[in-house]
Amino acid sequence: MEANRNGFKAKFSPLFLTVSGAVFIISMLLGLSLGSVPIPLKDLAKALLAGPVTDDGETGHIILWTLRFPRVLMAFIEGASLGVAGAAMQGLFRNPMADPYVLGVSSGASLGAVLGIVFGAGRVLGLWSLPVLAFFGAFASTGVVYLLSTKNGRTDTWTLLLSGIAVSSLVSSLIAFLMVFFRQRVEEIVFWTMGGLSRSSWKAVGSALPYAAIGMGVLWAQSKALNAFSFGEEAAFHMGVSVEKVKRRILWASSLTTASCVAFTGPVGFVGLIVPHVVRMIMGPDHRWLIPVSALAGGNTLVLADLLARTMVSPLEIPVGVITSLFGAPFFLYLLVKVRKRGI
Repeated sequence: MEANRNGFKAKFSPLFLTVSGAVFIISMLLGLSLGSVPIPLKDLAKALLAGPVTDDGETGHIILWTLRFPRVLMAFIEGASLGVAGAAMQGLFRNPMADPYVLGVSSGASLGAVLGIVFGAGRVLGLWSLPVLAFFGAFASTGVVYLLSTKNGRTDTWTLLLSGIAVSSLVSSLIAFLMVFFRQRVEEIVFWTMGGLSRSSWKAVGSALPYAAIGMGVLWAQSKALNAFSFGEEAAFHMGVSVEKVKRRILWASSLTTASCVAFTGPVGFVGLIVPHVVRMIMGPDHRWLIPVSALAGGNTLVLADLLARTMVSPLEIPVGVITSLFGAPFFLYLLVKVRKRGI
């Protein structure tokens, strides 16, 4: 245990970090091996060593490199993104109930995708219609929330939180309105808003990864500032933090990180809320460790959740957002009860 420059003591758990690394390896192997068509580990190793191009035409090799590998990578990227964005939002708002969707990113992305579905944008943009519209919808929603919360160059965090709730409610109402008038598209809309990784591809991974990596890198670079924010904005200012500038960086980097993945998979709940909360309980509040470990833990969580979604009622597939909510909501309620009993 060491005291950091901001004055609070931060825990570091080598055991937890080691376990997280081991879970990463296990979750990746299980995600690649298991599914409606299982691939034995020996064949998995052979296919991985052979690379993506081969002349043998084996079914397992095709499934691995065409479907399963990009899906597992997309799951890890999104889980890591949500974990990091959640840690940053909880640090910025000094509230463990904050998550990456607090700025309306999820609802904005959903509205963009729904507009694409009901108006047939696929005829113009093809397979990229929903991701592109969802991405711009997420950023538009964040922009509205930011403008509503900023006055004279100062962004009030409580107004930001309330604006995010209000804008999310408004956008959800618009989505419901569209569903009433385009009932023939309801099933497709509902399936997208549940969150799923079935549309994952190498192109999707290649498109989401740079934005997610940039966003996560920016947020990690703000670790010391986030540590200072834990004492309040005024205290952070006296510690030399450029409060408004840092808030803008965190808000837009979190939105970029979240939108880059939600645009391809739809909203996946509770990962960005629970994972950083649990990591903070184990590792302590130092964001220098909290953010990277939340990335690792978030990625592991979503890979395993997607594995469960693919295999629970195989060959049928459950949207991964349903799985994360099914297990995440009761677990979060358990955490709340536990914290309340401790009087924290």
